[in-house]
Amino acid sequence: MTIRSILAIADGGTTTQATLETAVVTAKRFGTALDVLHVMADVNSVVPVIGEGMSGAMVEQLMSAMAQTIASRAARARDAYKKACSETGADASWREITGREADVVAAAGRLTDLIVIGRPNGEAEAPLAATLDAALFDTGRPVLVASPTAARTIAGRVALAWNGSAQAARVVGAALPFLESAEHVTVLTVGTIDSVKDLIAYLGRHDVRASHEAIAPGGASTGAALLAHAEQTRADLLIMGAYGHSRLREMILGGATRDVLSAAAIPVVMAH
Repeated sequence: MTIRSILAIADGGTTTQATLETAVVTAKRFGTALDVLHVMADVNSVVPVIGEGMSGAMVEQLMSAMAQTIASRAARARDAYKKACSETGADASWREITGREADVVAAAGRLTDLIVIGRPNGEAEAPLAATLDAALFDTGRPVLVASPTAARTIAGRVALAWNGSAQAARVVGAALPFLESAEHVTVLTVGTIDSVKDLIAYLGRHDVRASHEAIAPGGASTGAALLAHAEQTRADLLIMGAYGHSRLREMILGGATRDVLSAAAIPVVMAH
């Protein structure tokens, strides 16, 4: 697979600038087109939800406030896009669509090679978390989750998490362009994974020379151990499968995907 098109989501939130700058760095690395998308919510679509038990004046006032919030987010997204393009000389296109963000991104994401989206930051970014889920589960495409700080380089030193699962295999195939262009690739395992030698041989057939390190997490979770090792080895990209367990189970009991998405300081390529 070659990356010929990248879709970056500019939601107008706190991570938008870093997300777009990371998308620009990625697009330049692969010499590919960058399409920036902002989805504006439709105020009228929330009336059935917010209007019940409220007077007409209250509904009108609330809708007016929501319209201002929507317009402000759109303005911040456009400003971030213009700044990212002007500072980097990137050649990127801008799209603005009205609708439900998760649905629009799911549809648009199916016709691109890579989706770049910001890492949701706590409860304030709950809509972004829903959009990230849509990108992972409803597009069939790999997702690059940008860190809150913009990446200056990407895929120089790559950490590849491997547990032998279908999700891990899927992301290896989807992320081959990153792996093939990397200067250094380390396969990380937690516990005994018999197929790791086969993975390294498979990567070698794609001209990817990879070393292997087995991590002893100690008292840390798998996700925390992966992030700690990536930081120690100065990796600038982590590649891993997403949600080996159900989203509900990870939300309640925890899991590597949730832990990485809550704390990653470097970009992460994921696929489910």
